[in-house]
Parts: sequence; structure tokens; C-alpha cells
Amino acid sequence: MDAFLGPASGRLVVLRDAAVLRVVLGGAVDLVVRERDTPALWEALDDPQVRAVEVDAGAVTFLDSSGLSVLVRLARDAAERGLPLRLVALSPRVDYLLEQTGVGEWMAAIGR
Repeated sequence: MDAFLGPASGRLVVLRDAAVLRVVLGGAVDLVVRERDTPALWEALDDPQVRAVEVDAGAVTFLDSSGLSVLVRLARDAAERGLPLRLVALSPRVDYLLEQTGVGEWMAAIGR
């Protein structure tokens, strides 16, 4: 398990690599994660030096509607700013939910 995750917790971590905003999700991404961790994400996304967004959700073990809403808002906000958003890693759980809900297809469409 990643060092930033506890045994049953989830986390959203915002990292910067030059002009790329990297969002790393892991564990159980739910309402707690959304309320606790996303303020830093929205603040970082407002930085005019950000030119692209990458999402690493490869370590997500659980994603509920609150967690999915984070991805939806991130995709929408990035598109509104003209920032490309790339999903660099998806856990099987996230991949399944994006496919079943149509959110993955919607994200691809607005990212064009």
C-alpha cells in the first residue's frame, strides 16, 4: 500500500511537475476525501501556470458517487480552462465505474 494511505482510508494528493498538475487518488475515495482533500485541488487548478492535468487513480480501491463527482468536476473545470486532462492510471474499479456510468466517454468528449 502507498505510504500516504492508511489501512482503510483514501486520499487525494495534488502534486506539481512544472506546468503539469498531477492528481493522485488512492484507497477509498468518498465523501471524506472529497471534503478533506479537494480544496487544495481546486486552488491548484486555478494557478495560471498549470498547462495540463494528469490523474493517477491506479491505487483506488473504492469509489462512490462523491468520489466520482470529484473526477467529473475536475474534467469539467479543466475543459473550461482549456487544459488537457489525461488519465494516466486507473484501477479496475475506477475503469469499470467510468465505463458503466458513461463518465469516461463524457470526459473524453469534453477533453477534445
